[in-house]
Amino acid sequence: MPEAKNFRHYCRLPTAFRNFAAANGEGPATRNGPTPAGNTQNTGMLNDKLKGYICGAASGASYGLIPLFSLPLLRRGVDFDSLLFYRYLIATAVLGLITRLQGRDFTLRRGEVPFIATLGVLFALSSILMFMAFDYMPTGLISTMFFIYPILVAIIMAVAYGERITATRLLSMALAIGGIALLYLKGGQTAISPMGLVLTFGAALTYAAYIIIVNKSRVRTLRGSKIAFWSLASGTVIFFARTGFGTHLQPIPSVQGWGLVLLLAIVPTVVSCTSLVLSVRYIGSTATSILGAMEPVTAVLCGTLVFAEPMTVRIFAAIATIVGAVLLLVAGDAAGNAVGRLGNKIRNKTFKR
Repeated sequence: MPEAKNFRHYCRLPTAFRNFAAANGEGPATRNGPTPAGNTQNTGMLNDKLKGYICGAASGASYGLIPLFSLPLLRRGVDFDSLLFYRYLIATAVLGLITRLQGRDFTLRRGEVPFIATLGVLFALSSILMFMAFDYMPTGLISTMFFIYPILVAIIMAVAYGERITATRLLSMALAIGGIALLYLKGGQTAISPMGLVLTFGAALTYAAYIIIVNKSRVRTLRGSKIAFWSLASGTVIFFARTGFGTHLQPIPSVQGWGLVLLLAIVPTVVSCTSLVLSVRYIGSTATSILGAMEPVTAVLCGTLVFAEPMTVRIFAAIATIVGAVLLLVAGDAAGNAVGRLGNKIRNKTFKR
């Protein structure tokens, strides 16, 4: 497989890869103890929302650092499947070590196993479908089409769980998709393969299903690091199989290369996934999926600052559009929360009278 194609494949991995890790602490859904009342409760909700937005943006931004750690290894001839196997093997080991040092265990209850197994299947399936799509369409087109996943998340959440889709969130999604399209699509005529379209849609749908399961199933109450450990472990097994159970596994060429693999496993895997699951728990699936648009922004900035790739007017406009989408999402949700709190105060005063 050509080096350039390997790099493009690696940089365009579905965001689902990073969704299986989770926070060492617990989100709002798993807290114990009484809920404060009055202003303390409102302040706590605001703090949780802010944490969610910060974690969501941090998740996308850290995941966008993949090219910084992967490109030097790909240039040295390490193939994609081998690099991905090392990445998830080390990430699993790091999470396991952290969990042990915290005195926690990895055991699952019988009723939790089906959900963890489902997450593992979605994890692998989303990535494999994306890999297959690369053989039919350009990576930029696939990356843009893959970002329909926030729309799928919003639709499923609205139909299955009655979550309201606000006009602000719809506009944020439109701006984010437009910015990513501007970032990756360079004009000209590009043939859209029906098979590539089906594969990309399948990858987006499996990712949407994953993030909703994390938010709405019983795994929401599990410790995040436990979800991360078993999901990443299952991914390690799957990608070990893709290397022919080690028969085609390529060695890392140097000590410096192992350092890059370690950083690849920690920053855009453990850190990114931890932040993402916290974000899902604090602000929900839809808002978190929109914040994932920060990922390509970091990747492009990394390419410009580290690898001396050109920063054009088109790229600058795309970044501004994506950042605008994120700011609109945060501002819109904050305004909606303020209106809700005002309404609650008015109703409480009316009730007291």
